[in-house]
Amino acid sequence: MLDFVLGHQETIKKMVESFENGRPGQTFLFVGPGGIGKKLTAMGFAQALLCPSSKRGCGKCPSCFRLSQGHHEGLKVITPSGANIKMEQAKEVLEFLSLKSLTGNRVIIIDQAQTLNPQAANSLLKTLEEPPEGTFFFLIAPSVAGILPTIRSRSRIVQFRPLTQEDLGKKVKAPTWALKAAGGSFEKLAQLQEGPEQEVREKAVEILTLFIQDSDFLLNELWRTEFKDRAQGQRMIAYWIGFVKDAICLQEGAKTQIVNLDQAPLIKSLAELDRQYLLRLVQKALQVEQAFGANRDPQLVVEEFYISTRP
Repeated sequence: MLDFVLGHQETIKKMVESFENGRPGQTFLFVGPGGIGKKLTAMGFAQALLCPSSKRGCGKCPSCFRLSQGHHEGLKVITPSGANIKMEQAKEVLEFLSLKSLTGNRVIIIDQAQTLNPQAANSLLKTLEEPPEGTFFFLIAPSVAGILPTIRSRSRIVQFRPLTQEDLGKKVKAPTWALKAAGGSFEKLAQLQEGPEQEVREKAVEILTLFIQDSDFLLNELWRTEFKDRAQGQRMIAYWIGFVKDAICLQEGAKTQIVNLDQAPLIKSLAELDRQYLLRLVQKALQVEQAFGANRDPQLVVEEFYISTRP
């Protein structure tokens, strides 16, 4: 499985070398954007650690086959139950480790580790600090910021970079603008090509145009309807930031850096605006993203955004 991971072979090589040199560590924290291969890499290392024949996983033995199918007696995978990883799931890990091992090594993968609730995280601290011999933890998260400091300090942090546009293109046939806009993430690329997300993006274009051009924007009910959903509002603001950045690139003559190639008319019209205004838009839009993340009322936040960016 490790051989099929795109874009992270140098990271994998260094980790394999550390295993071969007998100083690998037992608790790893894989951090980076979603949809770039962190979990696949963790599964690949699980296959390698549980394979009786090869340190990279032979891919042919019964152990490797079972793991490639997602089922192995030496593997435990934990994912959020609803919004969080709960205490009951932490207990499953401890029970798994209390049983006699049938395979030699054992591997626990905790996906979206930033969602561990405090009680669940605290119950695992001692085990993460001193895992039983032959036990390996792989925690997966978007960044170290969402992980409790007590867990970070017990983990070997491995940073994963976004994939390249070329890497995405090797696996998925998609328009150039989508490959660029995906930001190196298969997850984002899939979203961009789905009907519902396309609709959100089209609404983002429509409402940004109103935001820029309509002096009565605050009286328009269209944007209020679309921004009722905080999650959708966050995605639309993220699109706005991308559109404005593209306009700045166009002003600079850096056409190869433009991401949203299919939105040429919008980008061109934005590029005709004053540079300082565009920079203010980006700055304020980033603050809007933070306000949404802090659960502020999205409609009120957008009202403040509009007023603060008027020329």
